[in-house]
Amino acid sequence: MSEEIQDSGLVTEVSDGVVTVELQRGGGCTSCAMRGFCFSKNTPSVFKLKTDLALQAGDKVELEVSASGRVLVSTLIFIVPVLFLIMGFLLANIWITELGSIMFAFAAMALSFFIIRLCDRRWGNRLKIEIARKL
Repeated sequence: MSEEIQDSGLVTEVSDGVVTVELQRGGGCTSCAMRGFCFSKNTPSVFKLKTDLALQAGDKVELEVSASGRVLVSTLIFIVPVLFLIMGFLLANIWITELGSIMFAFAAMALSFFIIRLCDRRWGNRLKIEIARKL
């Protein structure tokens, strides 16, 4: 099994060795029930990447995204909120009533979304995405 996963993208802008690439949905995205989590309905994913390739706006490129990066991001997005929800309920249930514990659990889950957003802003650019080749 390959360690890298390929996606295709469209070069929208080139400036001093840095290209702006708009990620296109892969074939697997159309049948995936979670496609709304990866891509907003009307906004594409856009990356600014350094490259030595001679590219122009309108070129189609193949992107490599590390498999470990995808696993880390998926864990952060799908597992952390559930853990915050469960731990929030269990901790609050020690001191307050069940209804209060449920409300606290949802507040803890909302806090997890804020923490994930902060992590994305701080470490999101460390996700290894590279331009493999021009298509």
